[in-house]
Amino acid sequence: MLQITNLQYHMALEFTERVEQLRFGGKPTQLTIAVTNYIQKHLSQSIRVEDMAQAFYMSRPYLSSKFKQETGETLTDFILKEKTEEAKRLLLYSDKSATAIASYLGFSSLGHFSQVFKRYSGQTPTEYKDKFIK
Repeated sequence: MLQITNLQYHMALEFTERVEQLRFGGKPTQLTIAVTNYIQKHLSQSIRVEDMAQAFYMSRPYLSSKFKQETGETLTDFILKEKTEEAKRLLLYSDKSATAIASYLGFSSLGHFSQVFKRYSGQTPTEYKDKFIK
């Protein structure tokens, strides 16, 4: 039970920090908040920008352009960074294997998950876990 509470605390803290990182001189826009919330709610699925645009009644190009204008990064990069951050939490605070985490986060394969994880964290999931859990 303590692990769940600890995980929830870290998730809330990380979410707050991510929203703060999106700020560019002021409060995040409604769109940025909505996109961030959508991604957080759908982390355990394969998130497609097309589906997100449809959920917000926008075209894919408009949503992508607006998000990049407001945050300085692409939606795809943001989604993959969020999934990487969630994977880090799961690697440290759960007993799930990298394969189970990859599946849970909607990756098509362990290889793709490992490639994305390394791109955004600089190390493989195994290296990351071994670094913190000895």
